[in-house]
Amino acid sequence: MTIILLVTVVLVILTFLLVQFFDHFYFEQQNEELKHLAAKIADIFESYEHDSEARYISKELVEVTQTTLVVIGPNHHEFWKVSADTGLPIIDVETLFSDSDLQQVFFGRTIDKRDHFPVYVNTNVVELDVLIVAAPIMINGSPQGAVFLYQTLDVINDTIEATKRIILYAAGIGFFLTTIFAFFLSTRITYPLRQMKVAADNMSKGDFHSRVSIRSHDEIGDLALTFNHMAKQLNDSIQALSHEKELLSSILRSMVDGVITLDRKGEIILINPPAEKMLKTWRYEEDMDGESHQLPRLLLDIFDQVVQTEREHVRTVSAQGRFWTIVMAPLYNREKLRGVVAVVRDMTEERRLDKLRKDFVANVSHELRTPLAMLQGYSEALVDDVVDSAEERKELARIIHEESLRMGRLVNELLDLARIQAGHIELDLEPMPLGPIVHKTLRKFTNLAKDEQITLREDVQESAELYQVDADRIEQILTNLIDNAIRHTPAHGTVSVQLKEDAHGAHISVKDTGQGIPEEDLPFVFERFYKADKARTRGKSGTGLGLAIVKDLVEAHHGHIDVHSRVGEGTTFTIHLPRPSKEEH
Repeated sequence: MTIILLVTVVLVILTFLLVQFFDHFYFEQQNEELKHLAAKIADIFESYEHDSEARYISKELVEVTQTTLVVIGPNHHEFWKVSADTGLPIIDVETLFSDSDLQQVFFGRTIDKRDHFPVYVNTNVVELDVLIVAAPIMINGSPQGAVFLYQTLDVINDTIEATKRIILYAAGIGFFLTTIFAFFLSTRITYPLRQMKVAADNMSKGDFHSRVSIRSHDEIGDLALTFNHMAKQLNDSIQALSHEKELLSSILRSMVDGVITLDRKGEIILINPPAEKMLKTWRYEEDMDGESHQLPRLLLDIFDQVVQTEREHVRTVSAQGRFWTIVMAPLYNREKLRGVVAVVRDMTEERRLDKLRKDFVANVSHELRTPLAMLQGYSEALVDDVVDSAEERKELARIIHEESLRMGRLVNELLDLARIQAGHIELDLEPMPLGPIVHKTLRKFTNLAKDEQITLREDVQESAELYQVDADRIEQILTNLIDNAIRHTPAHGTVSVQLKEDAHGAHISVKDTGQGIPEEDLPFVFERFYKADKARTRGKSGTGLGLAIVKDLVEAHHGHIDVHSRVGEGTTFTIHLPRPSKEEH
């Protein structure tokens, strides 16, 4: 439309200028011809002495040029007039005399004038557009009359109209051709642009694989080539950013520590799963269950300090029995603070291990202090001859011997537990049935059970199934469990050992009818130095390491152990060993 409008304006202006040019050109041309003819007729009247000859020649010239001739003699009297056979009315001579411009011819000047003059046509006065040329007749250097030649401008107007029609036809053809060219050019230009628009819309929706077809090698073709190159570069950049984002997300998801990125307003930008769990705990602690979009107050306090000071802050907080260390540092965009990043580490396990270490040292010290004190006291009694009789000396020596054995067992069990937990113990695994191991272990406790007036019961499911086990370690496990059961079962009680097998593997249970374990102590029975006897008195109390060793040995065989107990009814320990695979057979 722009091209068509521009061409239309140009054609209109050009048509107007051409019409004006041709109108002026034809008028000037006709005017010059009339001036030349008037001068020639004036020369004829000046040259010929007989008027008849001059009139004859002038009449011939007038008929050829289709003009009207009026000759005015001296003293402004009409001398002679003649008209070509064109139907042009003759202008009254008085009208010519009355025109101030035409009167200048009687002063020796040649005058031309275009004007509307009145004529009579069928007794009606009509205004005609006439071109008049007046030339003086000079005789002896002075004007002795004048020649008036005039003709209507219909011929010129007809020529101008014909010229206008030709120009208008040419303009119409030009307009038509320009319209076709404009649509062709517009289609050629706008088609790739429309393609680029569609491709740009697809790119705005995330599809960076759109391409524009290159149909030419001009500026539009270069633009399409540049657009395709830009789309490829943008696609590569987006893929690289997506890869980096996925890599960052994978790293954050795999981190044990919680990571939270906040903007300057405290809104969460990025968070990984461990941090989400920590936030849930903190919100529960602060009664913010319905405000998942807000930070807990403890984080907001640290955030405010970091924003105000623009320095890193470290704080340890606790909630729901767990402990966390929060490290919050500012993030900068060039020199402007744009947010903070917080790294939250769960220190509960470290604190638990530190407590276990302290408790371990305290327990070992406590366990060693009692026998050492007894050894020191009884040995001093022997050295100082405080004991009078030989029987008393023998009793003191027996006690010293028992305490030394107890200390030896404690040290050996500590060494065994350390080797097992450090992974230094090697199991001698061999395929064998479990029934003979259970029989052998029970036989060792027959006499001890009789002395304690405890009944031993055996319920072993005989099977030919072979398990990959270390016989000595399985015997050690059963020995610890049966010894515990006998020590914590009163006289006339019962200790039962049961072996059953199913599709999942073997299940060995050691059940007693002793005093049982309180419910609040059950989660801790497999910890080191756990004792049901809180006073840690001498007697049947062990070292507190046996069940910890049992648990580690069972797990070394890829099994697990659980315990069930009721106070006053007894306790049941069950060992679950997996069935060996076909490859192990």
